[in-house]
Amino acid sequence: MKQRDVAIIGGGFAGLMAAIVCAKNGKKASVFLYGSGSFPLNSGLIDLLGYDEARAWVKDPLAAIEQLPAEHPYHRIGKESIEEAADFFLKLMEEEGFPYCGSLHEQQSAVTPVGTLKPSCLVPSSMQAPDFAGKDVIVVGVKGLKDCYPEMIAANLADTLKEASSIRTFEVMPEPIAERDLSILDAARWLEGDGATTVSRQLAAEDGANRVFIFPQILGVRGQRVCKKLQAAMKGKILETTAMPPSANGMRLRDVLMKAARRMGVEFFENARVTGFSADGKRCLSIRVTGVHEKDYRAEKFILATGGFYSAGLISENPGEAYEPIFDLPVACEKDPEKWTAADIFDAQPFMKAGVRTDEMLRPVDEKGALVFENVHVIGRELAGCDFCREHSGNGVALASAYKAAQA
Repeated sequence: MKQRDVAIIGGGFAGLMAAIVCAKNGKKASVFLYGSGSFPLNSGLIDLLGYDEARAWVKDPLAAIEQLPAEHPYHRIGKESIEEAADFFLKLMEEEGFPYCGSLHEQQSAVTPVGTLKPSCLVPSSMQAPDFAGKDVIVVGVKGLKDCYPEMIAANLADTLKEASSIRTFEVMPEPIAERDLSILDAARWLEGDGATTVSRQLAAEDGANRVFIFPQILGVRGQRVCKKLQAAMKGKILETTAMPPSANGMRLRDVLMKAARRMGVEFFENARVTGFSADGKRCLSIRVTGVHEKDYRAEKFILATGGFYSAGLISENPGEAYEPIFDLPVACEKDPEKWTAADIFDAQPFMKAGVRTDEMLRPVDEKGALVFENVHVIGRELAGCDFCREHSGNGVALASAYKAAQA
């Protein structure tokens, strides 16, 4: 039976980043995919830590990690690994022609699809909001585009920016598909073709060096070439919002990472459902994969990147109970069913912090702190102690834990 260096279970952002770091370190890595991960739900922004307990923007995210509860995974990952992971990611994205901007010590502003501003540490250059002071802002809509409301964006942005800018809307007419409803991905694919030329031509009369054109997240589905093409044709700043699912930017990020991983020699097994394992004491020997046939795959090290409740990396059939379905790892969670959720949807939700506890090498431990497996590492949303939605820390934890586990 073939013995690989690392077997990575899950092909979301955390899994692909772990595979790339392993490959960069000269390891033979295999990724077992069942689906496309959570990329259609993923903003593609690297939020290290967006909000504090009072729901205020965190000014210096890396410094603010020290104030997080002791069970938060950032404390086990450590600041050094977090910084190294960010540097690795920025260099990788630059090499792949999909550059990101920002720093772990300050927040960048991104415009949301409802016209508010959200904080993030590392953002694609197409989504890094400028200083709007004194700018003429034009919110671009597309006729027939569903779930896009330029007037709402303009009104909310005007309320946020107060008197700093003039804001208005402009509707682009697609050619020749103006008579049908469009999804975000329809429009993004249109701009990949002749759409970018059509858009720049229709906006030409509105163009100027003092203008900012805010687009919905439709600037292509492959890297940043559509944004670059529009920017080269226009004097004004081209900017796009974050998106409600499906996220074109999340899918761009997946495309870039998949291509990079394949080029580095990472092996992919698609439609591969991992259903079990074999072990000798505290050492995992192989995983059982169910596809057309059942088969065991051996590795020296295993990285679990199957996500949380959304992607069935964790499963809860009753409030107060949760389990991990592959390795049967102990899951730390709120045990009282009455406290599983908060009554107010905007309050902290206890079940969101459910996950697997680990040691500093991100290996699973039980409730007494005893090591469960010495060569299994847990990363991403499966880690206990992190409410990624409320904190805005999801991709930060995914990136940093993937880097730490791959280096372990």
